[in-house]
Amino acid sequence: MTIKYKQVKQDFLSGRFKGCRDYFESHNYYSEAGYCYMILNNFAKAKEQFEKAKVSDIRGHWGLLLLQMQEEKISMAPTYFEVRNFLEIDLDIFITYCKGDIVQQIIKYADYMAFYNLECYKFIGRAFWAHNIMPAAMFFLNKAKEKLYNDPELHYLLAYIYYTNNDISNCKKEIEACLSILPQYAPALMLSQKI
Repeated sequence: MTIKYKQVKQDFLSGRFKGCRDYFESHNYYSEAGYCYMILNNFAKAKEQFEKAKVSDIRGHWGLLLLQMQEEKISMAPTYFEVRNFLEIDLDIFITYCKGDIVQQIIKYADYMAFYNLECYKFIGRAFWAHNIMPAAMFFLNKAKEKLYNDPELHYLLAYIYYTNNDISNCKKEIEACLSILPQYAPALMLSQKI
């Protein structure tokens, strides 16, 4: 990967779209070009790019699944690692570009993706948390906690949200739950010192 590619990719991920699609497409970065076309709501061109990408890039398969979610016609399944590696990042991209319609269609399939990777609820929650969309973050993190109670990060994230909302009682409960699972979980220990 060239320095130029890294810069353009960083620009794209940061919401600076200008010139990204042209660069990715002209240099045969098919998956990246597919995402650009999704941002532009040109799903037909996105599909062309993801079809080219799937030959050598697992993200091409995932991109095609994202498009199927948009069309509400699922005919393929995600892999455990596709959900783990791409879901949160992609939600971040679409939230950054204010593509709420795309985000909504993706999260509509949360239960479907959870069949392949139960952590999907946490990934969705973290994406919303990173963008300060707390009601949605709380919903998905609590849903994740129902399925994966022994995940210390879930309890910490909930504790942090409660802390920022000045709900110290629930913050303490989540910190205690986190530390009962993993007593040396550093972020929870640091948060407990603030309250």
